[in-house]
Amino acid sequence: MFQKALLARFALLTLGASLFVTGTAYAQPSEDGFDKDAEDTLAGKANDKEEAAAGDKMPGEKEKKTAESGDTGIWDTKEDPTKAYRYIGLRYRHAIVPKGILNIFLDGGATVGVPMGGLEFGTRRDRLEYIFSLSYADYSSAEMLVKGKGQPNTAYERVQSDLAVIFGKVEILYEVPLDSRSRFSLLFGGGVGIGGVIGDLYRRQVYPNTGNDPAAPSQWGDCTARGEPDGIYCANDNGHFGDYAEPSWASGGSKPFIFPWIALPQVSFRYKPMKMLQARADVGFAISSGVYFGASIDYIL
Repeated sequence: MFQKALLARFALLTLGASLFVTGTAYAQPSEDGFDKDAEDTLAGKANDKEEAAAGDKMPGEKEKKTAESGDTGIWDTKEDPTKAYRYIGLRYRHAIVPKGILNIFLDGGATVGVPMGGLEFGTRRDRLEYIFSLSYADYSSAEMLVKGKGQPNTAYERVQSDLAVIFGKVEILYEVPLDSRSRFSLLFGGGVGIGGVIGDLYRRQVYPNTGNDPAAPSQWGDCTARGEPDGIYCANDNGHFGDYAEPSWASGGSKPFIFPWIALPQVSFRYKPMKMLQARADVGFAISSGVYFGASIDYIL
């Protein structure tokens, strides 16, 4: 009887000690103040190592790095091809009208430079760009000698122009991006337009004076009247003496009152340094005006 009671007490003590030890082990806090399973701790450390190796950072760190790299705000130049981008700005171009183009229609003449400046408005979407412009072109020129195609040398006249053309044009260009941030692009296409002619075109009959080279107008003198001072060169019955100004087509003359612009091809390079600003360089060939080149600067709306 005594031995049975002693064994029962010993069993109770053993059970109580086991429960105490087990409770202490489960109540042991982790380094973070929370209870963690050993397997969870090891798995968490392994996951942290994998994220570090992959370069993952906290969301705030990613946004900070993006801002510092220039991809946000006014420096965010990347464009969405499905979105329309509109801009307005200033343009300048310079056309070179070669003597060879003039000689298709007449003899003599000289190469002429034509400065052009004005305003432009453009819109682009899905790589297709439309540019509308209004510009002033100065077609004035120094004196040159010209005559009708195939006419004799006695038909040479001194021509001087203070003509100008006010153009309205539209250009259609296709964009080829050169980088992923839409900063650099090449554009290919052409344009058409029509212009109103203003100013005067002066013509005077001439005769050989110190020489007879048609490329040197200073070697020729002006006829003052029919047969004066040279009976051969000043004998043409057209009355082009003194300050004679050629009438326009509307009045039966040869001075145009409209002037076409047909440009093909045109190649342009666009640089976009910031979100609302772009610059473009252009080069092309216009059937009516020869080779041209120029540049523009635009504010993106």
